[in-house]
Amino acid sequence: MKAALGALALALAGCAAASGGDPTVAVSLRNDGTRPMQCRIQFGHWVDRDLGVLAPGAGTRFEIQQQPKDGALYVMRDDGQRRMMIENIFCNAPDDLQATVGQVDLAPARVARMHGIEARCALPAAAGRVQCTPLVLEP
Repeated sequence: MKAALGALALALAGCAAASGGDPTVAVSLRNDGTRPMQCRIQFGHWVDRDLGVLAPGAGTRFEIQQQPKDGALYVMRDDGQRRMMIENIFCNAPDDLQATVGQVDLAPARVARMHGIEARCALPAAAGRVQCTPLVLEP
């Protein structure tokens, strides 16, 4: 699993590097809970990219780009020809998407120009939706 997350991070970084010079934003996503969570990036038109299952205490890092003009967040498509605009990052219990899905609030990141986003997420110990606390790291 760590190898798959590492490969995804490298692929996202490679796609981001081809973006034509827009600022890079480092994203750190960490599971601060006691239960595993499945996470993914949701792009427009119902396309997503799996970030894998994060064990309790585990995290993943990847890079995205930010358009300076309007703050939109994106990664380049694998062929480097088109931007894939990020709608959100969602996490949930691996076996129960419907009842547990929660999201990283990216709205503050879109209005600020930053060099990083650090999101700490957790599934409640009993039942409920993933709760995430994003921290925008400004330049």
